[in-house]
Amino acid sequence: MFIFLLIKKSYPYWIRLLLFITFIHFSELKSQEYLDKSCKNIDSILELSSCIVVSHPDFRLEEIKLKEISGRKKIASYYFPSNPTFSGYVASRKGDTSSPILGSSPSTANNFQVMVNQEIFTNGKREIAIQIADEEFRSQVYRVETVKRLLEFEALKKLTRFRYLFLEKENSLNSLNLVKELKNVSKARINEGLSPGIDESLSDSEEIRIFKIWNQTHRLYENAKSELEVLTGFPIEINQFNVYHWKLPNDLPIEKSELIKIAYLYRPEIFLTEKEIELALLRHNEVKKQKIPNVSLGAFAQNDGFNERVVGGMFTLPLTIWRDYEGESIISSSKIDSSKEVKESVSRNIKQEVLFALTNYLTLVEEIKLYDENKLERAESDLKNLQDAIRFGKIKIIDAINQQRILLQTKLNYLNTKSEFEVSQIELIRVLGLPTKSLDVQK
Repeated sequence: MFIFLLIKKSYPYWIRLLLFITFIHFSELKSQEYLDKSCKNIDSILELSSCIVVSHPDFRLEEIKLKEISGRKKIASYYFPSNPTFSGYVASRKGDTSSPILGSSPSTANNFQVMVNQEIFTNGKREIAIQIADEEFRSQVYRVETVKRLLEFEALKKLTRFRYLFLEKENSLNSLNLVKELKNVSKARINEGLSPGIDESLSDSEEIRIFKIWNQTHRLYENAKSELEVLTGFPIEINQFNVYHWKLPNDLPIEKSELIKIAYLYRPEIFLTEKEIELALLRHNEVKKQKIPNVSLGAFAQNDGFNERVVGGMFTLPLTIWRDYEGESIISSSKIDSSKEVKESVSRNIKQEVLFALTNYLTLVEEIKLYDENKLERAESDLKNLQDAIRFGKIKIIDAINQQRILLQTKLNYLNTKSEFEVSQIELIRVLGLPTKSLDVQK
C-alpha cells in the first residue's frame, strides 16, 4: 500500500493536479447528495468520518470559494477590460448667409455626431490575469484538500476517543458498584462486631474517590457524544459502530528522515505554499505591466458645419506621470518574500509534527507492551477472587480497598493507553499526508 502511494508521486504534475480537480468536481456534485442522505446507517468509522467532512461548514465554505474563483477565471478570460462607450449629440444651427446679389438670407444646418470608444488590453495584461486566476484555482484546490484532511482525521480521532471513553465509563461504573458492595459488606461486618468502625469511613472515602473518577469519565463521554451529534446531525449510539482497532501499514518506515521526506511529498500544505509563491510572482509581474496603461480606440461619424460629413478615428493613451505604481511594486515584491518565509515556516511545522507524532507513537508502543492479554485476564480473575474474599470476610477492608484500587486502576490505565495509542497512529498517518485508508484494520 505504501509503495503504491510512493509510485503515485512519479506521475507528472499536471496529472496529479487533474486528479485533485476531478476530486473537487465530484465532491461538489455529491455534496448536496450527502447532505440529503443521512449518515445514520453508516457503521464504518472511516465512512462516517468522510460523511462528516462533506457536510461540515468549513469544508463547504472552501468549496464555495472554489466556485467563486471559477468566476474570477471567467472574468479574467474577457477580451476587453470594459464595455464600449457610446456617445452622440444632435444640434440644429441657424445663421445668416450674405451674398452680393441676394443680400442676407437665413440658413439652417443640422449637426450630429456618433462616437464609439473601446478600451483594449495592452502589454499582455489579459494573459497574466488568466494565469493568476488559474493559479488561484489550483491553490484553492490544495486548500480544500488541506481542510478536508484536517476535518477527516479530527473526526476519526473523535470517534476513536468516543469509543474508548465509553469503555472507561463502563469500567468506572463497575468500580463504583464494587465499592458500593464493599461498603455494604463493611457495614454488615461492623454491625456484627467483626470489623472496626473505621472500615465504614474508609469505604465512604473510597466511594467518593471512585464516584469522582466515574463522574469525570461520564462527563467526558457525554461531551464527546454531544460533539459527534453536532457533527453528524443525529443521535450517536456506541453500538452502531463496528469494533476494530487501527494498525499502521507494515511497510511504513520508522526512520525520522524517511518519514519527513514522505510528509514533504504528500502534505498538501507544501503544494499550497508553493502555489502561493507562484501567485505572488505573477501578481508582481502584473503590477509591472500596469505601468504601461491600456489604450482606447474610438471611431466617430459626424455631420458638422453646414451639412459637412466627417468620419474619423481616435486614439487615447493615459500618461503615467503622477502614479507610477512604485508603491504597488514594493508591496507585491514584499509578498513574494513573505510567501517564501511562509513556506519555510510550514516546512518546519510539518517536520516538527512528524517528529512529535513519531515520538508519541514509539513511546506508546513500548507502553502498550506492558498490557498483554495474560496480565489483563489475571487481573480480572484476581478481581473476582477479591470480591469473593470480601463477601466471606477473608480479607480486611483496608487491604481489599488497596488491592481493588490497584486492579481497577490497571484496567483503566490500559484503556487510556490503548486510546492514546490508536489516536497516535491516526495522527502519524495525518502528519505524513497519507489518506485514512492507509490505516490497516484489526477486528
